[in-house]
Amino acid sequence: MLRLFQNLECETLSKKPTILGLAQFREDFHIFKKIPR
Repeated sequence: MLRLFQNLECETLSKKPTILGLAQFREDFHIFKKIPR
């Protein structure tokens, strides 16, 4: 699971190498962690 997010983060940073892109990714990541499994 962690490796999946590491790859996703690398892709996100390579496509949108901006602080805004990183902030958006972290927001999505926090929302994802709140989803009950």
